[in-house]
Amino acid sequence: MIRKKSLPLVVAAVIAIFLANPALAQDTLTAYVVHGIPGDDFDPSLNLDPALPVDVSVSGLGCPIPGFELGDRVGPLEIPAGTYDITISLADEGNPCAGTAVISLPGVELPPGVNATVIAHRTADGSPGAGDQLDLGITASIFPNDFTPTDRGKARIVAHHTALAPSVDVVVSRDYDDPTAPSVTVPGFTNPTGEGDSPLSQIIAEFRPGEWDVALEAGGNTVFGPDTIRLKPYTATYIYAVGDFFGNTFQYLVFTEGGLKPWNGRRR
Repeated sequence: MIRKKSLPLVVAAVIAIFLANPALAQDTLTAYVVHGIPGDDFDPSLNLDPALPVDVSVSGLGCPIPGFELGDRVGPLEIPAGTYDITISLADEGNPCAGTAVISLPGVELPPGVNATVIAHRTADGSPGAGDQLDLGITASIFPNDFTPTDRGKARIVAHHTALAPSVDVVVSRDYDDPTAPSVTVPGFTNPTGEGDSPLSQIIAEFRPGEWDVALEAGGNTVFGPDTIRLKPYTATYIYAVGDFFGNTFQYLVFTEGGLKPWNGRRR
């Protein structure tokens, strides 16, 4: 299928930190946490709940996120800037954060003024990732959030590849079945744990409001979607591709942030 054009986009590396305005830096940071690991991805003998409830502990902050399940998003959490040990363990209702650790990330540096999301997810090929305590093929990554005002009348999409899946091309189209419809194609969308020095794992772009089809392609063939999303002006739609592409748990998690209207119609 021939696409109308490709568009250069703002891309952030997985550990990059986004500061919308250095003058806004303070002694605190803003964090969101997303659960993107389906329990169905693993050996049935492990007897894991499909929602894979977990507890999240952060050094110095105790157990701030108990009973965290697939598709959940917690935040904003305003916490002091610093270096943290983050542990994700199987949920224990009687004694939160005392269960079996599945991901352990010591020494995570979070500078002041940061607005970022930490997402637990599958690795690109299912091999053990950083902090993977049980060799399940999982890890956690940090992505900067873009809460800056959009252009006048525009909506923003911020897409992330955090699935057990190969590199794909992302297509956003007004009408995916119509090759003449306005569309944007982003090639080489890659899980940050995949090979390469600078994987394209986060995509940021702005579009006119309305309905847009989102699809994934490989070798020119459609491999997922299209799914239709409705974009509203002055919002940011955060999309996370999660799960196992080959194990029928692949899906999108979608979250929307509003209130991004420029002051007096201009970027701040």
